[in-house]
Amino acid sequence: MSDGSSQGSAADAFAERAQAEYGDSIRHLVVFGDAVRGDDHGMHTEWEALVVLEDHDEAAEQQLEGLGERVGLEHGVVTSVYVLPVERFEASQDHPFVRTAFEEGRSYV
Repeated sequence: MSDGSSQGSAADAFAERAQAEYGDSIRHLVVFGDAVRGDDHGMHTEWEALVVLEDHDEAAEQQLEGLGERVGLEHGVVTSVYVLPVERFEASQDHPFVRTAFEEGRSYV
């Protein structure tokens, strides 16, 4: 079991590595979920990331999803990474998932 600070560091690690690899392509990077909020109570910790890329790039999408899995394994956290191109994000800003990400999450970009 890990404490909330290690879970937060998992989100930080993901954001840092994603920005190092794709910084110029990332419009938004928001991490949210029980581990980020600190209300996971040490059980089944998880976080989700919403990454909005300037352009649709399927290879980058797969690599970011894989990065999330690797960081999750390194920190003992269940992760889910969702990647959207900016035009799809702009059309989906009223979607409950997108609203939740921005209302509850920690924005890195």
